[in-house]
Amino acid sequence: MSKHVVVVGGGLAGFAAALGAVHGGATTTLVARAPGATSLYAGGMEIAPPLEQLARLPDHPFNRLGMDAAKLGAELEEACAGLVSALGRSGLQLRGGPRETGTYADVRGRPRTANIVPATVAGGELTALRGRRVAVVGVPAIGEYDAEATSAALRELAAVEAEPVEVTLDDLGPGASITDLFGRPAPRPRTRAEGIAYPPGFTDLPENGFELLAAAPSPHGWRLQQALDAALAHEGVRVLREAATGFEADGDAISALRAGGETLAADAFVLAGGRFIGGGLQKSRGVAEPLFGLQVFFEGRPAEDQGVALHHLEYLSPDPAFKSGLLTDSQLRPLDRSGRPRFQNLRAAGAILGGRDYADGFGFGVPLLTGRLAGRWSAR
Repeated sequence: MSKHVVVVGGGLAGFAAALGAVHGGATTTLVARAPGATSLYAGGMEIAPPLEQLARLPDHPFNRLGMDAAKLGAELEEACAGLVSALGRSGLQLRGGPRETGTYADVRGRPRTANIVPATVAGGELTALRGRRVAVVGVPAIGEYDAEATSAALRELAAVEAEPVEVTLDDLGPGASITDLFGRPAPRPRTRAEGIAYPPGFTDLPENGFELLAAAPSPHGWRLQQALDAALAHEGVRVLREAATGFEADGDAISALRAGGETLAADAFVLAGGRFIGGGLQKSRGVAEPLFGLQVFFEGRPAEDQGVALHHLEYLSPDPAFKSGLLTDSQLRPLDRSGRPRFQNLRAAGAILGGRDYADGFGFGVPLLTGRLAGRWSAR
């Protein structure tokens, strides 16, 4: 008989955990009151810094896995390949991998690095466009996006011969936003440029067209969420759109999770609820994990033990709160204040894990890899 694994969290870590559990042979239920923070996805995924840099971050979630650089790199490759494959089957084609790095422009013309991007963005890799003529499509009705300013930034920052070209969409009135472009067929401007840069959201791009990266809320994020949902359905994961409200335990093992009036008995559980946006952590005077009452750490020590000093740091800057989180053992089981796993059959994954600065730009590798491993190990 296969195991039953319950995953809590609707973002990338929850998705990766659910697929990891299914591929490990488990019956899987995903509990999520709402999608994760995928609307913040700008269109580019940075997976991980150079692995040799992790030696300076002893509490980084990757270091706590007990893998050497070769094993960690191989696991990241497999996790990324699995993501690209799963989302491709669901209609979202991606390009790249953890060892591939490109530079792409956002809607303001600013260069951003990424390892994996949608196929609709890949044609805008700035190194390949250096010195080439690119038409930047402008829509006058959209006040938040200025194709002329974007073109100027591309010329100055990326050495791209960019020039704005305006198109008019008759049914788009004044005060429209980029989100109003979502799902519309891409207009064909009259231009002899080698490439055409579009604000994100259009479909049916011409062969030489590409999308710019976005700001939140993002059409790229909507497409990602739709593809995640479709992939879960394809793999037979049951998705319960309810908030997890409590649990039942017998000693150091969780026996059931309560959500939406149901009591979900299972063999193993994965907590992948994100940080403050997803509700995995809550911040009042201190940072707390509200569902299982797990210990929160800051720089390797229990957060509440640091008292006034930590509150003073948070008063000066929000960074300490965003560096706080759970610490886990090599099997991703959350630790109590004594350094032992609080529950033997509970694992944690994604942004809820502490030990790293989530403002460092590499926001996708941790949820993707720890989610996949947590799901796979829970199914054993």
